[in-house]
Amino acid sequence: MSRLPKILGFLLGAVSALCVVLALYLLATWDGNAVRRDLAREVRERCGRPLAMESAPRLRFRPMPTIVIDGLALGERGVPGIAARAGRVEAGIALLPALRGRLEVRSLAVHDLSLQLERKQGDWSLNDVLRGMRMESKSQLAVKLEALTLERARLRLHDDSLGHALTFERIHLKTGALQPGSRGRIIGEATLTEGPGAASGGLSIDVAYLLDAQGYDIESASLAFRGDAWGATGLEGELLARSGRGDHHSTLALQGLSLRAKGRIGTGRLQLNASAERLARQEDALALQAIKARMLVNDGAERTDVSFETASIAPRTASFPGEPLHAAFRSEGGKRVSSGQLSARIAYRPDHAKIELDALDARWRSSPAGSPEGEWLAHITGRANTSLLGGRVELDLGARVGKSALRMKADYEQARPIPWSFLLSGDQLDANRVRASLALEGPGDLLAPLLRLNGSGRLQLGKFSLGALHASDLAGELETGNGSASLKNARLSAFGGQFEGSVRYTRADHRLALDNRFSGIDLAAMQKALRRNWPISGTLSGQWTIEAAGLNWPDIARSLSGEARFTLSPAYWRGGSIENLLTAVRPALKDRSPAQRAALPTEQQAFTALGARCSLAAGRADCSEFFAQTPWTRLGGEGSLSLADGSLDWLTRIAVQSRGPTPRALTGLRGVTVPLRLNGPVGSAGYALDWRSAPPRPAPVKAAPRPAEPETAPDSSPENAAQTVPSAAG
Repeated sequence: MSRLPKILGFLLGAVSALCVVLALYLLATWDGNAVRRDLAREVRERCGRPLAMESAPRLRFRPMPTIVIDGLALGERGVPGIAARAGRVEAGIALLPALRGRLEVRSLAVHDLSLQLERKQGDWSLNDVLRGMRMESKSQLAVKLEALTLERARLRLHDDSLGHALTFERIHLKTGALQPGSRGRIIGEATLTEGPGAASGGLSIDVAYLLDAQGYDIESASLAFRGDAWGATGLEGELLARSGRGDHHSTLALQGLSLRAKGRIGTGRLQLNASAERLARQEDALALQAIKARMLVNDGAERTDVSFETASIAPRTASFPGEPLHAAFRSEGGKRVSSGQLSARIAYRPDHAKIELDALDARWRSSPAGSPEGEWLAHITGRANTSLLGGRVELDLGARVGKSALRMKADYEQARPIPWSFLLSGDQLDANRVRASLALEGPGDLLAPLLRLNGSGRLQLGKFSLGALHASDLAGELETGNGSASLKNARLSAFGGQFEGSVRYTRADHRLALDNRFSGIDLAAMQKALRRNWPISGTLSGQWTIEAAGLNWPDIARSLSGEARFTLSPAYWRGGSIENLLTAVRPALKDRSPAQRAALPTEQQAFTALGARCSLAAGRADCSEFFAQTPWTRLGGEGSLSLADGSLDWLTRIAVQSRGPTPRALTGLRGVTVPLRLNGPVGSAGYALDWRSAPPRPAPVKAAPRPAEPETAPDSSPENAAQTVPSAAG
């Protein structure tokens, strides 16, 4: 017995020495350039792709012989480009076959891999490489992997049928043996930087498998995610599969699936639980069986419960139009309770890789807490379809609330810079009644679902009411997203006239921005709709670029800013007439004494035209280029108006024309310009002659005759106002 350890030690030493000799021999005979040529030729023969390396492969012992390749690049097939790139590849090979000149790869470690896979017409871009690796060949290269390791890899997957890409970075993955009859695990982690629903976050995977010649058994599988997706933040989810089976092609079946997730939506806490008995995929066909899901959202005192159930999602055929689907939701908290239900037929369309919903019927209602729920208030019908994971969506829906009806045709593609494209149309939409029926607080709540969509399209409505606006033939280019909506190149008929231009609404501060041209507007009809009592009326034309924020007139008036230019033709002023006004101030014109404000009868003064240009800011309208005209006077001037209380500070120059139907009592004022300042409320402003706007009266001189000049409206300069005032004394 004492000699046995010596014999074993001798044999072990001999084997070790032999291994060292063989390793030295292998190192001495190693030709990296020949290996590079052989590998490039082998790859080209098997899959028709070029293979390039920065330097010749080196042989290292770690402890088994390992081929180290720096800067490996695999080219595209038949076209320029690089399909895969790796900073370093370490391939462990079997020693004895290597001595015979045959390279049998047993392990593979890839560092800094950058790989892009695209799926078109059901085939992935690197499937030819996988097929080439499985080909029988008489070459000196064989792949019999017992372990695969990825370090710091980056992978981008793009599937035409999904409508979006998946990008994984910082991938670390390790597998067990990959030969038939082997049992092992795949453990990995990565960072998702691009995914469905703008998903991003960390991923981890753990799969236990058993390989055989025909395929593989999945003994257990889990996929965990932590990040943001579909508007939810701080998501923590895990998808589990009890077992499964797949082959070397595209057939896969998983049993006992369950999904659990939690996170936040806005300020609410989210919980999601879903399950399915079986998932099966073969080529492009997909089937799910016995699907159930429930989602809870708790936001303070408000709680929303959503449930979903269907027997299966299976490929649509002529004899199978779809499986019935049922969903329901209930939201309670505060003063109201809302509930809804949805029914449809659901099926999978393999040729388009879409899940389709037909015969969709959704209903919604709301009632005060503690009272009976009552009848359905909103009704939505139509159809919808979506790609797997929601990268592409198509909608054709009709919504009705009372007599208001709206149709929405829309499509969504996540890869587009503006993912939503839509057409909103309807014969009648009374937003005021819709808001009241649905118990919404304001226009912002009514528009909230639309403002969340990052999209563009067209809006076409026959009749439309919102707030004080009652319009018809509304059309324009609609853009939505980030809590705001804008309507460009818009046209509508309202208040007896036409509006053109753009409108933008921001929900956060209820800000409305208008850039419009308008014509033929009945100012009296606008006053009635706005419930204002202005002393002026007529037919309004002009343009404005203004914006304001608020839900009531005081807030709107304080925040109103911008520029406006308008003309009223004809125009009517409800107050004192120009004839009575000039009659009252005429005695003060001779000696420039203060005019005594006389009690003027309330009359309506008609103007053939009236207009001004105004700058709006800090609750005031500062107006210049004011003009007005009657058959026998021309008016000019400037001034300001307080938008909150309607107080006026205005300088008006009234020029009595030399010709025209001047009242007989005022014929002596022909050719005279009277500077008049108005102060106080618009409807009952005080007035006084403003001598400060006129220079000192010149010494009387005999004027030389001069030819008659055409009469024009006075300009806004003080000099013109004062030049003719002295003649009133004569």
